[in-house]
Amino acid sequence: MFVLLSQLLTSNRPEETPVAQVAGAMKTFGAFRAEVADLTARIRARGCDRLVLATESSYAFATGFLAGLQADCRIIIPPNALPGMLAHFVTADCPLLSNIKRDGDLIPIDGATGGAAAFSTLDPDRCQLDFYTSGSTGMPKRVPKSLAQIEDELVVLDQTWGDRLAGAATLGTVSHQHIFGLYFKCLLPLCEGRLFFPQTFEIWEELLAAAPPGACFVSSPAHLTRIPPMDPLPKESAAPVIFTAGGPLPFEAAQTAAAIFGPIPTEVYGSTETGGVAHRQQREPRTPFTPLPGMQTRIDDQGLLSVKSSYTDGGDWDATNDLAELQPDGGFILSGRANQFVKIEGKRISLAEVEKYLSRSALVREAAAFILGGGRETLVAVIELSDAGWTQHAEIGAFRLGRALRRELVPNLENAAMPKRWRFVERLPVNAQGKRQQVALNELFTGGDGAD
Repeated sequence: MFVLLSQLLTSNRPEETPVAQVAGAMKTFGAFRAEVADLTARIRARGCDRLVLATESSYAFATGFLAGLQADCRIIIPPNALPGMLAHFVTADCPLLSNIKRDGDLIPIDGATGGAAAFSTLDPDRCQLDFYTSGSTGMPKRVPKSLAQIEDELVVLDQTWGDRLAGAATLGTVSHQHIFGLYFKCLLPLCEGRLFFPQTFEIWEELLAAAPPGACFVSSPAHLTRIPPMDPLPKESAAPVIFTAGGPLPFEAAQTAAAIFGPIPTEVYGSTETGGVAHRQQREPRTPFTPLPGMQTRIDDQGLLSVKSSYTDGGDWDATNDLAELQPDGGFILSGRANQFVKIEGKRISLAEVEKYLSRSALVREAAAFILGGGRETLVAVIELSDAGWTQHAEIGAFRLGRALRRELVPNLENAAMPKRWRFVERLPVNAQGKRQQVALNELFTGGDGAD
């Protein structure tokens, strides 16, 4: 049964209800409440009103999330738990709440159950959180949310998929430090009383070995486009439910996932700022997105999509950076990012189109095209090579390989859309959510190696 986060600790949920599978042992709701009580008491004793919450474990995160709110603290959620990122936020007045060992200002989430704290039903409008995204510049961008907004969205997710997910254990390849992973991998199972696995699975074989039949997989395009060759799951076993977000899922990857796992992955379109906006399963290449219940959409004269719901900022219209085509039934088809169109030599160039034609090459597994600033702006490309591409790279070198790829582009792109500088990598730099790291891409061009 679905229970709001603000009411969970004071609810009559049975203590034996499974919560998480931690290091091979089952954590029940009774054990979870005891750990939250101990942690709440320690936070109150510290006397702080702000906390940084960053953990390696989704179970530890859920414990810290509710304990911090019970202790009347504003919770800061950075996009990752790396030391350099935490240095932006952690101070003596704003300590780190974490299961990661660290010197200094730390309140450990260690599974202790000795302390006691009286729980109260939370006021979701008073409970405040600050999410941070990496941002295109690499500097963290603050996105404030109330628990009321979070609960509104979780209610919509439960209304949309709760019946389909009934009893499904959840496993993920994405981090709970990002809002999609947090909602689908951690908070939604917690509200619905479903088991979740707290670790982030990096290898598909390990996830499948741990997954019970009929599980829920929370993933990203970066992981779904890299499913290794494997036999399809047995048809007699219950098929999993697969969710993905963080970027467009190529149609071919959706079909490959369906052939191996059974269902077509459900793509959730949204952002930290807007929350979940719409969803689709790609049964054909131009499958539109269907807005989630309560979400309003509109498209302006420039083709930009804006959204509005009870969990967008102030319940007002929030402009995205996505271009879209509105459908008669209210759905929409995304047609690219607004910042993926650039002016070069007076011509309007689509970076998405450059990437599309590069990715059609047998030498390329994935491509990133962008403008490199500094002095004269230059169109550049970072290429994740296929096995055939690395063979070619070894035979003719980076410079000539760049020229070969340019020749493959000639039938489809004009000269202004040809990348002028190239870098070849084993894998495009992405974060734990599978999103490209633009700062890391830029840094590939600060040295002298490559095909310039």
